[in-house]
Amino acid sequence: STFTYSDTIFYINESLENKIKPVKTLNGTFSVVPEGLLINETSGEIDINKSETGLKYRISFTPTGSEVSCTFELTIGGINYLDKVYILDQNDFLAAPIFNAKRDAISPCPDDDDDDDDDDGSDDNSVCKFGELGPDDEDISLLGIEVNNSTGIIDLQKTVENGAFGSDPVSGSELEAKLYYRLQDQTLGALNAIDLKIFYFATLADVPQSLLDEIDQKNEDLLGGGNNMGFTNARVNAENPKAKPRPPYLLIVAR
Repeated sequence: STFTYSDTIFYINESLENKIKPVKTLNGTFSVVPEGLLINETSGEIDINKSETGLKYRISFTPTGSEVSCTFELTIGGINYLDKVYILDQNDFLAAPIFNAKRDAISPCPDDDDDDDDDDGSDDNSVCKFGELGPDDEDISLLGIEVNNSTGIIDLQKTVENGAFGSDPVSGSELEAKLYYRLQDQTLGALNAIDLKIFYFATLADVPQSLLDEIDQKNEDLLGGGNNMGFTNARVNAENPKAKPRPPYLLIVAR
């Protein structure tokens, strides 16, 4: 009961040094799963701005002189995408973002399908902005990746048609990219980012079983057990407690 942080969800902030410590000073060691949270193993201090966002973490604290640990779960706000196989000829080609590590969370980025501008000249769908330019003017659209700028939904069919894997895609091709985005939530529109890994296969039979097993394992190892409906995005693997949740794998299968 003495090991706790001030909240269970935190957000990046561009305007300040964004670090948090446990509510009470504790003597012992701290560890975390999955990888991605920048934490001081001695003090438990967390650097929010330098941690992977859109994930839920389980922090363990072991008091000095004890072998018993206690845990605390917290989320760094942002988006993630579910590791999944998308089969195009089954009309399965839209990869939607998951917000704040909750699969059933309501999107803060509604698309009202209204192309008209507001009275002040701004875009109606300007609450969230996906596909923003990165610090070095990186532009994900130049890779052919089709992202809805207001909802963050990735159209994998159009991504293939845009030539992301070439004019004649080779089965087994891979593409890595970084998606920059801004959310008008507690981040106050701070520039955020997520790495993506997208695969292309002509048929499901072309997908290596090892890759399918890896995706299954990543989804089964969600914090809270194998109940995918309780998706929380923190993966805990007994054999590999440092299993990396990033980047999410988006597997495109033509048929």
